[in-house]
Amino acid sequence: MVVAEGRLADASTVVSIFVVLLLAIPSPMVVAPLGSAGAPSAILALGGFFLWAWFRVQRVDPDLTGHQPVRFAALVWLLVMVAVYAHAMSTPLPGDEISPADSGMLKVVGLVGLVVLVNDGTTSLARHLAIVRRLLVGVGVVAVLGVLQYATKELYVDRISIPGLTSGASDWVLATRSGLTRPSGTATHPIEYGVVLTMVLPVAVTFALRSPTRRWFYRLLLAPVALAIFLSISRSAILCAAVALVVLAVAWTARVRLGALAVTLAATLVVYLTVPGILGTLTKLFTGAGDDPSVTSRTGSYDIAAAFVGHSPLLGRGFGTFLPRYWILDNGYLGLLIEGGVIGVVGLLALVVTAMVAARGARRRLTGDFERELAQALAAGVAAGACSLAFFDTFAFPQSAGCFFLLMGLAGAYRRLASSERTPPGAPDDVAGAFERAQPVEVGA
Repeated sequence: MVVAEGRLADASTVVSIFVVLLLAIPSPMVVAPLGSAGAPSAILALGGFFLWAWFRVQRVDPDLTGHQPVRFAALVWLLVMVAVYAHAMSTPLPGDEISPADSGMLKVVGLVGLVVLVNDGTTSLARHLAIVRRLLVGVGVVAVLGVLQYATKELYVDRISIPGLTSGASDWVLATRSGLTRPSGTATHPIEYGVVLTMVLPVAVTFALRSPTRRWFYRLLLAPVALAIFLSISRSAILCAAVALVVLAVAWTARVRLGALAVTLAATLVVYLTVPGILGTLTKLFTGAGDDPSVTSRTGSYDIAAAFVGHSPLLGRGFGTFLPRYWILDNGYLGLLIEGGVIGVVGLLALVVTAMVAARGARRRLTGDFERELAQALAAGVAAGACSLAFFDTFAFPQSAGCFFLLMGLAGAYRRLASSERTPPGAPDDVAGAFERAQPVEVGA
């Protein structure tokens, strides 16, 4: 008997599981021995790197996909961070910094693994769209949870218990600002929650405006995402949302921009009428920034950072070794400058720019309105993530870091898949082809 030709699970299956782990499991819950690198989503991303490497080694077809800039930039940054780690291990480190340095290196490998797995292992535009759709729906569900948390002033996720994971949410409580509850969904902090929402906001807007199917559903999903960004009462989230929408609007016609402005004003009015005090609180975040302790803490970080950077400006002191007991920076770029040096920051910026250019390249190659708008949305999401690093330590939180690097991988995959639309049918598709193919199995009668 001959079993019908099978099909190995492609990267979209693995990445979809990653999205579920990232968003459904509360961020404080980790595998305790692994510390900050022990989030289930981070462990799967780390496994994704080795899965990608195994398929690269095992492939039998030559690499005919051409130059993959996002993959190249991600791997270069990984090599840079390996050099940073080696430099840190070669210097005398305080005992309490060795384990964070190890965890930091594992985290970097996992994040890069996520990028290259998505970039090379997504087998078709349809599978790519499936990942994006699942990410959007997952974030939409988390947004609904946040709205529910605000309305009931109950956290809910602190009641979750998962065998094998530390009950890190047991003493977790909802934050407040100016007497208003700040929801956090399944994220560690309202800032992380708001930043994740803003990264996916451009995708939500694009699906609501252009999706060829179930547009009504995505419009219903957009409402809690937008509302939850307001409810997070986060200066970082508001600024990142503004950046995301500006990048997204660059590709719109004047008519669409006017319509979006009208909808935004209407939504703001609805929030003003239904959530008393929130707009005033948000306004004070900016008008009273000079007296805000969180702002003065950030600006006061520069002198401290300069002192640490001066000891090793090129390679830094080791990713993850700048402990909170030294200072809480709330600035991902500044933290990476201390821990990864100048070359670490430059490598990351090169990856971010490459991902945005890749998304724009996909837009030029695609012809459908929805597909082109989605490419721009991915660029906008990456821009929002890059913006968040300036106001928030994105790497310290699994959801924000995972979402940011997932979007960069999706941008790279979109460029590759858009380019492959012009290649002859049946041409080898690198790692994606290896994922897609499986041989028939003979079973004796």
